[in-house]
Amino acid sequence: MTFTPGLIGAVASQSTAPKETWVALASTALGSDTVGVTWTSGGSTESWANFQDLVVVAYSQSTTTANGVILQYNNDTTGSNYDEFYIYEAGGAPIAATGSSTGVFLLWSNTHAYQNETYAIGMAQIYDINDTHKYMSTTTRFADDRASGGGYGGGHLGLWKDTSALTEIDLIDGNGNAFASGSRYDLYGIRGE
Repeated sequence: MTFTPGLIGAVASQSTAPKETWVALASTALGSDTVGVTWTSGGSTESWANFQDLVVVAYSQSTTTANGVILQYNNDTTGSNYDEFYIYEAGGAPIAATGSSTGVFLLWSNTHAYQNETYAIGMAQIYDINDTHKYMSTTTRFADDRASGGGYGGGHLGLWKDTSALTEIDLIDGNGNAFASGSRYDLYGIRGE
């Protein structure tokens, strides 16, 4: 190992970072209850065309009993355009099923952590966001341990049946409720080869 003076604590710039490096593209920390979060390509940072995959990290709480956090792509709210396979456990035997929704579930729970309880945590990786020759897939992992007892943990494999390049992500509550103040949502880009 070689020590190079002057590099302690240095942060690689986006142009010199290795291709696998996660590049921070957006961070939304809610200072008040908010009905949804929207990010667009190039909104306040570089275009998503420069990345192969995107990663969403959520530390989320709903203002009331909710139905999880859903990712919608390019403002597409058509339920038949999203398919998913999911497996989760809610304090009992694991459950596996398939279905469709108006988006891909990032967090899934019929009681997604709500105000005055713990936060739900989830992460999604959205693959090949600029490949216009196939449908786009997403994998998610989540944990929701409610302070009042019980909880959920599991993951989803989601498919958006559209071949458009990704230019917008909307995060919404499955029941249309607001996300609680203190929730935080972060978006990262991963460069391709």
